[in-house]
Amino acid sequence: MRSLLTCCLLVTICLHAASQRVIDVNKEDIKSGALSYLVVGGGTPFVNAKFAKLVSGSPFFKEELMPGVLISANGTQYRNIIIRLNLLESQVNFLNNQVEMIVGTPLREVIIWDTVNNKSYRFVFSEHIETTDKPEKDFYELLETGRAQLYKQYKKIMREDRPYNSATYEQTIQTNIRYFVLIGGQWKKVAKIKDLLTVLADKKSEVQQHISAKRISGDSQEDFQAVISYYNSLFIQQQ
Repeated sequence: MRSLLTCCLLVTICLHAASQRVIDVNKEDIKSGALSYLVVGGGTPFVNAKFAKLVSGSPFFKEELMPGVLISANGTQYRNIIIRLNLLESQVNFLNNQVEMIVGTPLREVIIWDTVNNKSYRFVFSEHIETTDKPEKDFYELLETGRAQLYKQYKKIMREDRPYNSATYEQTIQTNIRYFVLIGGQWKKVAKIKDLLTVLADKKSEVQQHISAKRISGDSQEDFQAVISYYNSLFIQQQ
C-alpha cells in the first residue's frame, strides 16, 4: 500500500512539473520547435487585409510588436516571444522567422513587456478566470491580485459605415473600458467607486473611511486600484 501511494505521489509531482515547463525561444536548440508548437490547432499567417478600410481605432491592445510571455492552457510558458494582442478577435500574434503569425494553441495568459515605457501588462483569457459566472470571451488585463482581483476589459467594437456619396465602406474600431472585480468566485462589473462598497461588503465600513480619508472621488483606473489594494491589505494585516 505504501509503495502504491509513493508511486502516485511521484506521478503527481512529475505531472505538475511538466505543466510548469518554461521554454525560452532565444535558445537556438529549441527555438524552431517551440514556435512551431504555437501554431498547432489552426495557427495561420496574419493578413492585415481585413483591416484595409480601417480609418480610426485599432484591433490591438498596442499596435507595436513587443516582447512577452505566452502561457498555454496547460501551464507551459513561452518566453521572449515578439507578440501583439488582438483584442477585437481575442487572438495573439507572434513573429516566426519575421512572419507575423496567429497563435493557434489555446492560451491561459499573455504578458507583454513595454520596454520603452518600462511597463508590463498581464492578460488572462476569460476561460481561465475562476468564477461561477461566465465572463464575455476576451482577454482581461489583471490589475490587482489578492482576496479581490481587479480586471480591466478593453472592449473592441468595429463598425462599417459608408460615407455620403461614397461607393466604399470605412471601418472604425471603438474601445470601451470596463472594470470587473473577482471576489469569492463571483464576477462583478464596477462602473463607479461607490459600486465597490457593495462588492466589498464584508469591509464596507473600512473601505468607506479609506475613500473619504484619501478623497477618492473619481472613477479612473488609479482610483479603482487604490481601493482594491487597500481592501486586500486589510487581510494581510490580519495574518
